[in-house]
Amino acid sequence: MTDEEKKEQTGCETPETEEQQDDKKEAVKEDPAEKDSAHVSRKEKKQKAEARIEELEKELEGLRKDKEELSDRFLRKVAEFDNYRKRTDREKTESVSLGIAAALEPMLPVFDSLALAAEAECSDETFKKGVEMTLQAFRAGLEKLDVREIDALGKPFDPKFHNAVMSESVEGAESGTVTRVLQRGFTQGDKVIRYAMVAVAE
Repeated sequence: MTDEEKKEQTGCETPETEEQQDDKKEAVKEDPAEKDSAHVSRKEKKQKAEARIEELEKELEGLRKDKEELSDRFLRKVAEFDNYRKRTDREKTESVSLGIAAALEPMLPVFDSLALAAEAECSDETFKKGVEMTLQAFRAGLEKLDVREIDALGKPFDPKFHNAVMSESVEGAESGTVTRVLQRGFTQGDKVIRYAMVAVAE
């Protein structure tokens, strides 16, 4: 009869022999070599993980530096392009102004002649009105080009806009005031195309 059969008949467990108990103890015991091996394995894994973290941190730092460098280069390029655009716009505006001034220079004497004709006495009202309308159209064309006649008569002499060619004594006029406009002056924007030729009160 086996131990199991005895156990079933008696209803209680058969005491273990010393040999069986020793076998169990041996089974429970860990092999020191395996324990050391597991410890070494964990240590190696930790070292590898730390080395990998350090490597990734260095790589991250390098990427941050690359990003900062690229960002700096991008901002410089944006600033350079903005400066180039502003310079180009300024040069374009200056070129347009110079072109207008060059084109108007030979036409201003025609304006002077029309202005004198409009101011002159004329018995033919139809002719006079035609001259005045032509002068008005001329002025409108100049205004479209941002060309303005310099307002000089009765104003204090200003060397930025006036060219004094003579002085005269005029009753009631303050010294340094423009008493006569001998030739009209013109500006285009902030630029003087032709200075107003004037007479100034003594």
